[in-house]
Amino acid sequence: MLAALALLLGLALLIGWEILCLGQVVVLAERVRFLPRWLWAVACLIFIPLGGILYLLVGRVWTRGATPSLSRSSRCPTRI
Repeated sequence: MLAALALLLGLALLIGWEILCLGQVVVLAERVRFLPRWLWAVACLIFIPLGGILYLLVGRVWTRGATPSLSRSSRCPTRI
């Protein structure tokens, strides 16, 4: 029983990892390095979990300030 529970937990973690990596590659990535986006997605699917680790370490373009900054006018509403 405990072995089956551990197996299910491991399987759930792998599925979650694949969803995370494929979401990063397909939906969120505007640019990728070294390989086309579709090839990174295939690598993530075939080489579990190594493909996702390689994508996050090597293929993803990390940008500073990825969240849009708020301008002063949107932070402080004007009073009338």
